[in-house]
Amino acid sequence: FSYDNDSFKRSSFSVTPSLAKPINSQTLVGIDLGFSVGSSKFTNDNTTSTSNSISYSPAVFYQRFYSLTDKIFFNWQARATVGFLKSVNEGEFAKTTERSMSYGVWVGPGISWKVMNRVLLNGSMGGASFTFNDREAGNSSFFGVSFNNPQFGFSFLLN
Repeated sequence: FSYDNDSFKRSSFSVTPSLAKPINSQTLVGIDLGFSVGSSKFTNDNTTSTSNSISYSPAVFYQRFYSLTDKIFFNWQARATVGFLKSVNEGEFAKTTERSMSYGVWVGPGISWKVMNRVLLNGSMGGASFTFNDREAGNSSFFGVSFNNPQFGFSFLLN
């Protein structure tokens, strides 16, 4: 967004590949390997500040399916995540580096479509989560329920 003579720009990229193994015809267990990078820049007449971040967030999950049709399933998923974040902030007078580690759990409903024998397309509109963030600048915790955070992706099933 931009306002007056100030401007703020942000860009980011993230990817979270999943690998899952069926433990029966209705249940998967799997892992996610999350990675993201981001940068932002704030500029006004007097100063410029930048921030760059990189994070890793591996997770394990349990997913249960309920058949709606041959290829479409309602599901719910429970996930436990650990995250590692490094952020470098640079302003006119100082440069700081912050490292943090977070631990979280998430539970949410979704819809899956079996596109091929070993590939599922997945969608979710939110869920409930709890996160504890262990930061150098001080710890924090967060509990949230969101129904406006759509997530889309795919899963490869291993034999």
